[in-house]
Amino acid sequence: MISQIDQRAPARQEDSCCRAYALENAEATFCIMCGKPLLRCMAFSECGGIVDDKGLCPVCVQPRLYLNERATITAPLGGSVAVPLELANVSQVDRPLFVKRLWSRERGDWRPERLGWERLNPGDRQSATVTACEIEKPGTHAIEIMWEVATQWKAREEHFAFSSTLILTVPAASAEQNITNIHITAENQQGNVNQITVPERRSTGVVEQVPRLDMQVERQDAYERRSGLRGMEGGAMVGRNVPILLKGFAEDHLLANERPIVSSDATLRFGRMTLRGGGGNIDVQLVAQGENGAMDAAATAYFSRQHFEIFIENERLMLRVLSENGARVDGTAYGLDKLAPLADGSTIAPIVKAPELLTISVRFRYEGSNISAIELSREPAWQGGAA
Repeated sequence: MISQIDQRAPARQEDSCCRAYALENAEATFCIMCGKPLLRCMAFSECGGIVDDKGLCPVCVQPRLYLNERATITAPLGGSVAVPLELANVSQVDRPLFVKRLWSRERGDWRPERLGWERLNPGDRQSATVTACEIEKPGTHAIEIMWEVATQWKAREEHFAFSSTLILTVPAASAEQNITNIHITAENQQGNVNQITVPERRSTGVVEQVPRLDMQVERQDAYERRSGLRGMEGGAMVGRNVPILLKGFAEDHLLANERPIVSSDATLRFGRMTLRGGGGNIDVQLVAQGENGAMDAAATAYFSRQHFEIFIENERLMLRVLSENGARVDGTAYGLDKLAPLADGSTIAPIVKAPELLTISVRFRYEGSNISAIELSREPAWQGGAA
């Protein structure tokens, strides 16, 4: 059952100088106040958000977790405890979240929980339940809860994991009390741990009800890497702040060089169209060069006005085909709107039937296990200076 949140929580990202400047200057690439690159959210046109280095937009991605109000949690000692929860999307912009998976555990491996829904519209919350097993004796019992959420924009989807923890405290029973059931109430605690204390059994038999509890949540970026939810095979991560170095292109075929992707739609777009700011929507022009060093107009016509785009998604480098003519990545042909991952050593051939006309090779520069820069090299390189 969906219920409306009484009052939406404010965005966790304050209007920083970067966000304010990006909203005022649609084509700005760096914040004039602090000098940082403006790493816009993929849905910047809707949310106006600036992502962090790990790709999270705090405007679009605002999950909350609540312990259900007026819910009663009761179970026999030695059995299981069903914990009723509500997952909420408190984003103040019209950006739904998609809850892909939910897990819980007391210790050991994560245990998947069942969800009968996925979409979580802004301002709404949906019910879910996790089960705490093996509450066999008095003492302190921790229940960890983790869930995966996704935010979508056109053909793109970013995934993140968040978690929270409940502590169940079951007091020892005296001989006179002879506690046989667990009755749980909740109280707010600071930090990421929410304390649930089991009161002594009352002679009246009154069952305590749980008040609504806004639980603290944390992003689980370490789990995202370990599970392959984000990052590349082998553990390498492509952060949104990684600069891209364009080699072998004429200077006037590039909007800019040696900087992160800072365009308003968070993409680096290739094609024969005019560059952004000059009436077109391209960051890198695809132009064929003849034997005399001049542009080969006939060969250049094989490139579409917008041929493909490159972007960083889930800390991976991705290519999306924009042309009905398709493109090749590592020898495989991809059609319109298809996505292809790019790795260290990948080769992009824009013309499927004539891959030898022009290729772009991909190289990663590493500092330890981190990718410090990405090189995109045109082959054959443009001979001479500006075209």
